[in-house]
Amino acid sequence: MQLFFGAGLRGKVCIALVITLFTAHYGQAQTGSSFRVNIENLYSTHGNSFPGLSAAYHQGLGSKWELGAGMEYSNASTHNDNRWNLYHLYFFPFYFSEYYKCPAPGNWVPNLHLQEGLGFINYYKEFQDHPGTRYYINEHGFNGFAGIDTHYYFSVLSGVFAEAGLKGFHLSFNNLDVNPHGLTAKLGYVYRLK
Repeated sequence: MQLFFGAGLRGKVCIALVITLFTAHYGQAQTGSSFRVNIENLYSTHGNSFPGLSAAYHQGLGSKWELGAGMEYSNASTHNDNRWNLYHLYFFPFYFSEYYKCPAPGNWVPNLHLQEGLGFINYYKEFQDHPGTRYYINEHGFNGFAGIDTHYYFSVLSGVFAEAGLKGFHLSFNNLDVNPHGLTAKLGYVYRLK
C-alpha cells in the first residue's frame, strides 16, 4: 500500500515542489540562500544506529520560510527487522526540506524542520530461523523527518546548528517492510551564500 497517496499524485507533488523552489529562487520575496552540511545519527526503535552525512541547498522565502533540496548517505552494518537479519544497509535519500524560522532575539535562531523524499536502499537479508542464506535487496521508498533545531551564527555568513527529531526510512503501511525509524540527532554547519 502506498503511503499517503499513489505514485501519480506523488509525482505531481514533486513537480509542484520543484516549481515552488524555482519560483522562490526568482521571486521578489527571497531573502538569500544557504548551503548546509551535517553529520547525523538515527537511533532505531530496534536498538541500533544509522550514522550518516547530509548536504542541502536552501532558498529563503521572506523572513520566516526556507525551502530546499538535499541528499543524504546513511548506513548500518546490521539491523534486525520483521524476523530478518539485515546486513550492510545503505540508504541514499534525496529530499525536499522546509524550515519555519521562529522569532528569537540575538544570534540564536530556532526552527521547525520538515523533510520528505525518496530513498534508495541496498542491503542483504536472511531469515533469523535459517541463517546463512543471504539475499541481496535493492529497493526504494518514502523517507520522512520532522524536528526542531537551533542555529547559532558566528557572523553574517556562517554558523552551526543542532537538531533533534523523528525520522523514518522506507515508510509504508506494510508491517513486513524493512523500515528503520526512530530518534535522530544532527550537528552541522551552515553557510549563507547571499
